[in-house]
Amino acid sequence: MARKFRYPTGVRPLLIEETARRRRIEARFVDVLERAGFAEIVLPIIDYAEPYAPLQARDSAKQSYRFIDREGELVSVRSDFTPMVARALAPSITAAGLPLRVYYRGDVIRCDASRLGANREMFQIGAEIVGDPSNDADLAVMRLAADLVREFGMTPKVVYSDVAPAFSEFEYVDDDDDAGYYTGIRFHVYDSASRRKFAQGGRYDRLYEAFGTPAAAVGFTFTIDELTSERRQLAGRNAGTLPAGLEPADLPAGSRRSGDFE
Repeated sequence: MARKFRYPTGVRPLLIEETARRRRIEARFVDVLERAGFAEIVLPIIDYAEPYAPLQARDSAKQSYRFIDREGELVSVRSDFTPMVARALAPSITAAGLPLRVYYRGDVIRCDASRLGANREMFQIGAEIVGDPSNDADLAVMRLAADLVREFGMTPKVVYSDVAPAFSEFEYVDDDDDAGYYTGIRFHVYDSASRRKFAQGGRYDRLYEAFGTPAAAVGFTFTIDELTSERRQLAGRNAGTLPAGLEPADLPAGSRRSGDFE
């Protein structure tokens, strides 16, 4: 009987207020991305597992939910947007159409056995520049990610690694983590006050070739659940500076005063 009233580990519904809050945050992301010249693509929630097998580290593969469909094919639920973007775009890419600026949004599902109680269903928004191998593209995506954090009244801290050029406005660190499909710069975006990580990204210049069309690419992905949680905490700390019922994330950018939220 108890099973009727609970959900699988790591997933839960969003009710009215939480859904409204997420949609407001989502709309502001979309506004910033589209003003920066990015166009949206929509990706499927499931796909065949086989095309991604050569790209996945062993631990990443273990995070994916997989099942055999009615046709006997091994299918996986979306756990990482970046390879799916490459698989979707590669067949239609032409040199004349590059560079492309695209963004995407939706849920990813991951089974991470090392993090008890962690969310397995996460809503993400990401963007990438395809077909531009320059350092200027690296810098552009890091600046865009930082701008998105500023859009919500926080001060970003961008930390990058695995690249030779120096970007003086961001912090360089030596990162020994498993690089997966990355081929160059890797970066993480934090709130400088709480040190909470909101986004990660990097360069993956060989990923599109794995799906039939060589193309350089660099991008990032934000996990919106992390941002929403931090905004709620920030709202609580600054409740006296806001009208009743409002959070800083609900205010238009032009109405924020930096002194209120830093």
